[in-house]
Amino acid sequence: MDYRRKRKEESSDDNPAYSRLFVVCERVLTETNIRDAFSKFGELEDVKMPRDRHSGFPKGIAYVKFSKTSEAAAALEAMNLRVLPDSTRPLKVMVACNRSDIQSDDEDNDKYRRVFINIPKTTTENELDEHFKEFGKIISIQIQRDRDTGESKGFAYIKYKKFSDAACAIENCDKIYRAIFAQPRGYYSRRQETSYEAKLNDLANTSTNVRTSLLSMMNTRPEGYKRVHFMCAPYLAYHQVNSLFDLIPGMVHCDFFVDLIHNFGKGIVLYSNPISAAYAVEKLNKLEYPPGVRIFVKPDHSKFDVTHEQSFATMPNVVNKLRNAITETSSSSTPDLAKLAEAIAEASKLIKLATQGVLEEKIPDSSDLSYCSVKLPPPKPLADIDSPVAKRCFLVSKPRPPPFTVLRDVFCRFGDLINVYTLPNKTVGYARYASIQAADDAIKALHGAEICGVRMKVIEAEEEQPHKRMRYD
Repeated sequence: MDYRRKRKEESSDDNPAYSRLFVVCERVLTETNIRDAFSKFGELEDVKMPRDRHSGFPKGIAYVKFSKTSEAAAALEAMNLRVLPDSTRPLKVMVACNRSDIQSDDEDNDKYRRVFINIPKTTTENELDEHFKEFGKIISIQIQRDRDTGESKGFAYIKYKKFSDAACAIENCDKIYRAIFAQPRGYYSRRQETSYEAKLNDLANTSTNVRTSLLSMMNTRPEGYKRVHFMCAPYLAYHQVNSLFDLIPGMVHCDFFVDLIHNFGKGIVLYSNPISAAYAVEKLNKLEYPPGVRIFVKPDHSKFDVTHEQSFATMPNVVNKLRNAITETSSSSTPDLAKLAEAIAEASKLIKLATQGVLEEKIPDSSDLSYCSVKLPPPKPLADIDSPVAKRCFLVSKPRPPPFTVLRDVFCRFGDLINVYTLPNKTVGYARYASIQAADDAIKALHGAEICGVRMKVIEAEEEQPHKRMRYD
């Protein structure tokens, strides 16, 4: 079977819903033991017991797929916490919506006991009770009604005492009701605000309220600087960065550009007063912007304080000065080369400011901006590219991987690194080492670390499969 097709089938929803069970059991049990124990509850479509790919021993879990949800429900209620003859520990039986999404809820959860039905608007609770009580004990019947008129909306919820009762009702009730399992309460409600959104919204709400903003900033201690420099994701646009720092009252100007060599954005923001600058560092440093990638904001204590507006205001004078110096040099038999060089240098400085957006002495040093959140050993030379691979590390970095040069510098510090790479347009990659010890050291140190603000997952990768030979006819 094609691998992609197999993965797709394993992750697809089961039909009917909740008809697959997830069983935690002892490793001594076999597929035959599980099949014999569960087959008495109904028709088994599939029984799987995953094995460890290295040792080949069972993992101690099983997936049991029934043809009907009512059969799975009956098996869950009867087999959960039961000890099989060849075992010493009780089984833990749960519903598995699909093979990649194991549900830890048990049969007492409303999710498996509430039934959603469509009804004629003239239907009463007594009529529903008369029809649905034959499938099991009913806890409650709720016909949804209009709050103002009291008229039925045409649907209702029926809650049963047991999962198996609800399943039987769905399978056997009159088809006009189109019964299905109801979604959990609050399923369609507004999702919970993330920490990133909470921080940004709080900052935005504070900034729009001038009084609240000033009171909050008064508690911030100024440190004598009015500029801050920052490092951020390279794919942010200028207007996004400008809007973020403009949330802090008192922003005068924002310079921003992308370092194409090291693949990150950086720049400087000028505020009108030291309190605003210190407040920006306090509120924006290590903020996830965009979510999953942090922006680092640090004070700029340099003395240079020229803004774009001030520089561009002097542009006509600089142009005239350069034009006059060129004219005098070309018409004089003894040209003043020093004056010409001074005019060229001043014009070059303004050209660099206009094209790059920030002067060279204003560019922050990346070594000051949390290059890596863990302490790293000194760099070590790379292993020979033809060295045999002893072990590989699997890398996961969301939402985007750090720059390649940064990854290579970080992972080479554990020695014997052959190469490190990420897959095109993916958030995963591999680091290949010539020694097992080096790979283990990298996993131990870097798993969970942040590199350039990106949280990394570094785990042991599967053994590299040999390349298949191409067949030529």
